[in-house]
Amino acid sequence: MGKVICAGDILYDFISTERGLGLAGSTRFEKKQGGSPFNIAIGLARLGVPVGFLVKIGDDEFGRALRDFLVDEGVDDAYIVDGAGHNTTLAMAAIDSDGKPEFRFYRDNSADVSLSPDELPQIDPGQTSVFQLGSICLADNPVGEAHMRVFESMRSGGVMTVLDPNVRPLYVEARPVFRERITSLMKIVDVLKMSDDDLRWIAGDGAVEDCLDRLGLNHAGLVIVTEGGKGARAVWRGETIKVPGYSVEVAETTGCGDSFMAGFISKLAPLGRSGFENMTTDFLRDALVWANACAAIVATRRGAAGAMPRRPEVEEFLTKG
Repeated sequence: MGKVICAGDILYDFISTERGLGLAGSTRFEKKQGGSPFNIAIGLARLGVPVGFLVKIGDDEFGRALRDFLVDEGVDDAYIVDGAGHNTTLAMAAIDSDGKPEFRFYRDNSADVSLSPDELPQIDPGQTSVFQLGSICLADNPVGEAHMRVFESMRSGGVMTVLDPNVRPLYVEARPVFRERITSLMKIVDVLKMSDDDLRWIAGDGAVEDCLDRLGLNHAGLVIVTEGGKGARAVWRGETIKVPGYSVEVAETTGCGDSFMAGFISKLAPLGRSGFENMTTDFLRDALVWANACAAIVATRRGAAGAMPRRPEVEEFLTKG
């Protein structure tokens, strides 16, 4: 199995400890490592999958701590670009009265969004099993241009590609390039994973089935939609596979989708290109169950990257049912 490469943003989340008050009403926050692809990279490392992270990291106190955390967790830092003179992105997160997460991002001179195409490190497609892309970094330049270049290089090199839009409406709606890039990528990516909220932002309001029909995806890729506690569904070769979620005591939902993605990629990566193209519905159903279990565990914890489960935890969770 080659290495999984994740690309995207890296930051510190300041997460409200006061559930249901939203950002406006919250006064107490916990600092946690975060950023969707960063969380996925940590999740993969904890599940025993070889993984590297492509990102530019600031040289402030936050950035140095994040890099140390990556290395300590076993993520390959060979693809990290030093962001001398740059800051680290900070985000505020809270759960509103409807149980939905709210986010605000602070990116003054942030390193992760300043990654340019001419700074990209060499990534060998022959040594890469999966390239995972998807974060709000696609809404910014030059980093969006850099990520699009890597995506095309990996795709032309035969690497399986995975896209998770991870939409944050308050941030991306003023940046039309985000929708343009997501729309173009989702037509050619091997695995498109969206939350039901992401799907409705892209396709408009309505039932999941109707939204998927409106997307009009006529390619041979896999489409996955996560629906929180309801579970997840996948559309593969014209067939829809649904798996239920797990009933757990929810502490905080930030990172659940990223844990699902890490869990699913951990099953996908060993297949190789031919294995993926010949994937059975039974294998896909088992992979979705595993990914749902990863997400359910994270829902019982606070934080994002630090809440990612390790393989024995997921196995024990599934054994107990």
